[in-house]
Amino acid sequence: MRQRWKIWVLVHIAVVTGLLWGSVFLTLDLAHPLAADLRGPLMAYAFFASVAYIILSVLHRIDLGKRLLTPISALTRDIRTLLDAKQIDRALREIDNHGLGQLPDAVGHLVDALRGARREVVRAMATATARVEQEKGWLEVILLELVREGVVLCSAEHRILLYNRPVTQLFRDSHVLGLGRSLFGLVAEAPVRHALERLEHRLQSGSRDLNTRFVCATQDSRTMLQARAALIIEPGGKASGYVLTLEDISDELEELQRNEAVRTRVTRDLRGPVASLRAAAENLTSFPDMEPEHRRAFQEVILNESATLSRHMEELAEEYRGRSEGRWPITEIYSPDLLGCLARHLKTSDDLLIHPRGEDHWLSGDSHSLMLALESLIRQIATTRNLRELELEAGSREKRSWLEIQFSGDPVSNQELATWLEHSMSSLPGLTVGQVFEHHGSEPWCDNRDGGRSAIRIPLQAAGAVVVDGDKLPPRPEFYDFDMMFAHSMTGELADRPLKNFTYVVFDTETTGLKPAGGDEIISIAGVRVTHGRVLTQESFESLVNPGRPIPKDSIRFHGITDEKVEGQPSIEEVLPKFHEFALDSVLVAHNAAFDMKFLKLKEADCGIKFENPVVDTLLLSLLIEGSEEDHSLDGICGRLNLEIQDRHSALGDAMATAHVLVHLVDRLEAMGIQTFGQVMKASNMEAELRFRGGHF
Repeated sequence: MRQRWKIWVLVHIAVVTGLLWGSVFLTLDLAHPLAADLRGPLMAYAFFASVAYIILSVLHRIDLGKRLLTPISALTRDIRTLLDAKQIDRALREIDNHGLGQLPDAVGHLVDALRGARREVVRAMATATARVEQEKGWLEVILLELVREGVVLCSAEHRILLYNRPVTQLFRDSHVLGLGRSLFGLVAEAPVRHALERLEHRLQSGSRDLNTRFVCATQDSRTMLQARAALIIEPGGKASGYVLTLEDISDELEELQRNEAVRTRVTRDLRGPVASLRAAAENLTSFPDMEPEHRRAFQEVILNESATLSRHMEELAEEYRGRSEGRWPITEIYSPDLLGCLARHLKTSDDLLIHPRGEDHWLSGDSHSLMLALESLIRQIATTRNLRELELEAGSREKRSWLEIQFSGDPVSNQELATWLEHSMSSLPGLTVGQVFEHHGSEPWCDNRDGGRSAIRIPLQAAGAVVVDGDKLPPRPEFYDFDMMFAHSMTGELADRPLKNFTYVVFDTETTGLKPAGGDEIISIAGVRVTHGRVLTQESFESLVNPGRPIPKDSIRFHGITDEKVEGQPSIEEVLPKFHEFALDSVLVAHNAAFDMKFLKLKEADCGIKFENPVVDTLLLSLLIEGSEEDHSLDGICGRLNLEIQDRHSALGDAMATAHVLVHLVDRLEAMGIQTFGQVMKASNMEAELRFRGGHF
């Protein structure tokens, strides 16, 4: 290397010396004797020396670019990749035939030093957290054995921050479950908001009892859940989120409904014979001429039987009523909470003015269903009596409590009240207003008073001492991201949000061929969620698809999916809506995304859906970061990042690999100063335009 540079220097000195001597002689006086003899040869020498110098300079520049500039550019990209991607296990690529001397070796030593420093940091962090992880493991084992309910931790915006394994079982048929997704994609919204409203009221009133039980249904209304909600309080006293425990009680409620049906049938069937017996007794007493001996016998039989039947009927009704109360989810309700919620809801929804009255005490019941039943009664009264104002009073005596709806107007007949109680509850399918009160051991009755005042009294069970289940340990946390507590307020424009504040669904498809507009079909689709720089491998979607046509052998060579494998699998019209639900409210990501999105777009009309998600292409991101000199295939990028692809050319395997590539690329983009979604979309779209004009698409 040094010898080569010495030759270049000597050649340059010789040429420059010749040019200098030529210039000296050319400036001599033309009358000088030597001038005439040397002018011609010197002119020729100067000309050829100049040409030689130009040629040597061009060759030197070419050699300089090949041996210096290109190696320096490659070395710079390698160093930048190591720094931005924060990798510690990947060495610099070797550069052949360069003119950088000892520079690559020196940089290699610096990289080794950086790698060593990073390893020290990793070891220090591992040592510092080892004890915590050990204790966490102990706690997880304990919690796994103690707690069987599903647990969901949510932010104040109702975004899911944590859930455990029982939750995945409760919602195993739903593709909406995932970190950062809305809780209300899983469960009915109204009962949860009602429970939180009660807890917020308690918080503002200074109460320390910040948990409550209630009943809610899944979003598809197939499953009834018993839930407990507890607020998460910041040091400043503000609620920053809440925890829900969920338990499937559908079987219990079905049994309850069966018991109710049996109780209703038995009591109805018994009342007839009892009434007949009593009527017979009355008839006997109406015939005084009957012989005394016979009369006494009939009277004794009829009275004994009627008393026995009446006693059995009451005992049976009481038994089933007790079973109903015991199995129906019951919790403690603070009367000001219930009356306050009723007043606010009816003011907002019906412009009714409700005046809460009475003493503050605790009731026993299910607040959500009870409030809905009370709202129904109040609306019936207000409509039939043309009222805009009513009073709602709470009272108690010993172990019994009651609520009274008081109003001015015509009295309510028993028949009218019975009609109102038969009104179906749209928010609680299969239940009437009267059945809700029956579940609470209550039978409303009319109380018509003097002065044109009327009331409907609803007896309720008074609660005992309020039991706060604060000693129950939380269940095992398996999937979590606490940073999302404050990251999903959804404020601001989409373009201004940081890249790491999005939830991404990275997906891939396998198809019968490469011509979506030419009849080729999707035969497999898979996706995985990425949030806050973490690939959530547990939150994935994968499905084979029956294309309705034979799969070409040339395609099978790549993905290995045969006609036999897709036989009996769902059609794209069944699969794509489920994937659409899985990707809801997320940014779609794919490698060479235009290809996969074309297949999805062509099926939108057939499936009755529309993909309006923002789309990011990791191929364009790689081009934006590395430039066109590098290999931007998925294999090429993974090779540079030292990422291993599992199950290459399977939809889920490629989606997982692309997800890990995305995480690295986002780190690189942020290091380059491209930190918002708007910036990356503008830059990648510009790169796509340049690539299109260059003929790469």
